[in-house]
Amino acid sequence: MTLNNIISSLLALLALLDSTSAFSSKQRVFISTPAKNTNRIVSDLMTSDPHLFTLSPTTPVDEAIATLLTAGVSGAPVIEHLKNAENGKTENRLVGFVSSFDFLPREETGTLVSLGDLEDSETARRILGQTVKDIMTRVPVTVTTNDMMKTAAEVMAKHRLHALPVVDAKRGNLVGIVTAKDVMRDVMRTAKHCLPAENNFSQDMADIVAP
Repeated sequence: MTLNNIISSLLALLALLDSTSAFSSKQRVFISTPAKNTNRIVSDLMTSDPHLFTLSPTTPVDEAIATLLTAGVSGAPVIEHLKNAENGKTENRLVGFVSSFDFLPREETGTLVSLGDLEDSETARRILGQTVKDIMTRVPVTVTTNDMMKTAAEVMAKHRLHALPVVDAKRGNLVGIVTAKDVMRDVMRTAKHCLPAENNFSQDMADIVAP
């Protein structure tokens, strides 16, 4: 992937993040007081294999960007396949999470680089040699399969996240992912009766609630 292609892909990836973003301010206020009848757990709504999308820490950054765009997702868990010494089974060990913002070019000091200044920057050449492990969040916020969906809602709202890796509580292996849309579908389906009568759903919210 050429540098110009990377810049174009970064812009497309950021647009994708905006269209699948974390909760709006109104949604955050709403789910800060979860519905009383929201009693489903994360495993009821999470995406799991074979539909779970992941990245490897050794994947080159340009390849990861292209892969995310092809999959139509703005971020993904990063896993390593490790063999369990006790039973010999391969486990998906969660080692990080990468989102669109992680791909934004930065100087070694951490300062963001304008995409317009990227072409002649030493940072650009460094980016071309990076892998996912160089930019990922190494200790991502997670939930477990047995957590309540309202807990996932609170965690996303608190940390302003659009997706949470789901791990098993015993070994910390990745078993799924739950997104902002998953949370909103659950919370809003069970909490419509809690909303004030004058509250009107926008078309976007109606699309979220629809199956």
